[in-house]
Amino acid sequence: MDIGWKIATAGAGAVAGIAANKILAKGWVAVTGHEPPEIVDGDDSVSLVEIVIFSAVSGAVVGLLRQVVMRRAAKWYKPATLAKDVDA
Repeated sequence: MDIGWKIATAGAGAVAGIAANKILAKGWVAVTGHEPPEIVDGDDSVSLVEIVIFSAVSGAVVGLLRQVVMRRAAKWYKPATLAKDVDA
């Protein structure tokens, strides 16, 4: 596989992760009125139901954003590689 594509996908994955964290934090506060749950050893203040719901929502948002960002990266990368092939 092309090293340029590996770099592009790594960058796209990082962007998706950062964006997902920000979207999740703001969305969770907007819906629930408090900060997203954090799992700390010995802390039973967060209910299991809230943790499961947050995990499911997190997985969905991260998966969706990753797909969107990867598609955009592919659209950006494909023309760049085609131009290289034509010049060669």
